[in-house]
Amino acid sequence: MKIAVIGAGISGLASAYLLSKKHEVDLYEKESRLGGHARTTIVQEDDKEFGVDTGFLVFNHETYPLLTKLFKQLGVKIENSDMSFGFWDKKTNVAYNGDSLSGLFFQKKNIFSYNHYKMIMDILKFNKKANKDLEINHEDLNKNLGEYLSIFSDVFKQRYILPMGAAIWSTPDTKMNDFPARTFLQFFKNHGLLGVGTHHQWLTVSNGSINYVKRISEYISGKIVIDSNIVKVKRENNKVVLENSVNDTFFYDKVIFACHAPQVLELLEDASDDEKEILSCFLYKQNKAVLHTDKNALYPDKKIYAAWNYTNNKDRTSVSLSYWINRLQNLKTKKDYFVTLNEDYKFQDYIEEVSYEHPQFDRKAIQAQEKRDLINGKNNSYFAGAYWRYGFHEDGLYSANTIAKEFGCEL
Repeated sequence: MKIAVIGAGISGLASAYLLSKKHEVDLYEKESRLGGHARTTIVQEDDKEFGVDTGFLVFNHETYPLLTKLFKQLGVKIENSDMSFGFWDKKTNVAYNGDSLSGLFFQKKNIFSYNHYKMIMDILKFNKKANKDLEINHEDLNKNLGEYLSIFSDVFKQRYILPMGAAIWSTPDTKMNDFPARTFLQFFKNHGLLGVGTHHQWLTVSNGSINYVKRISEYISGKIVIDSNIVKVKRENNKVVLENSVNDTFFYDKVIFACHAPQVLELLEDASDDEKEILSCFLYKQNKAVLHTDKNALYPDKKIYAAWNYTNNKDRTSVSLSYWINRLQNLKTKKDYFVTLNEDYKFQDYIEEVSYEHPQFDRKAIQAQEKRDLINGKNNSYFAGAYWRYGFHEDGLYSANTIAKEFGCEL
């Protein structure tokens, strides 16, 4: 069977890799590189050269079982990382690192702060309630997150749970209130975030995610087309027809759409009513990521740096999050390297700016996820993407694997 895969992020790469076991698969990517959010920038420091990731950075064995299995199959080298969380409110100059007790009380004023203790007590209260609600399937799980959090203090919401959610999903913290509580809490539970000693050991791809992208692309059975510029897809005469901007046409038995949901609708000339209704429920937000070495983006004292460093901007309409790459990727370098999302600050030691799009989840999107079977596999078309679950690497791989399973090619 001849199959086309459109999009070469984790969903497309995995689809092409798995289906190549039994079929001829061509992979089309509109960008000039493969990988999507798996993007490694090669940085030079003196006579040393190393890879820095600006998108996909970490995973763990417990909640990324498919990715773990894939990396093992490919022989991808991995190493330990961490996901410590740091917070800094510029307006009040309150900061902490949640990785340890000393980090929580790094600022001496927090020792005497009622609000700080209230936040900590509410973290414990929230963890207890969330675990119990998930265990008994409490009706509160049907609320949106803002409604679910109404019984907790503002300081807990503003300094912990909303910033952490905003950092995870690259969503403005004010928008996190619209997130379905059940999905949010289940994700936290799965990732060991609803307890003090429940955290998983995080891992990263040694020398950058580009290494798994290179390995997986070697196993694709057909051609790999970058800068593909596919502009139209039609389904006719029990075939799939791809057309590019210069009117070249390519014929296939099946097509896997491994691009973002809005992009699928732009490509499909003959989208069905179900395809239009379901795929239109998934909205995306563009996030600017800047790779730099400017320490002014973080709290002034390096002792409080975490793997993830959230900064509460004045307008609170955007997420400002800085990844400390040295800690995440174990860089042994003279300089500290950071990737900062959505910061308007003009970085002094700027290396590169990248734009990523992330799915934004609300009740409408979560309900649409349950309708995937109405369109998946119909009209010789399949739909892969992280937007079908939580929006992360494992989810993109999971969606690809469910498709491959129908062809007898699962991971």
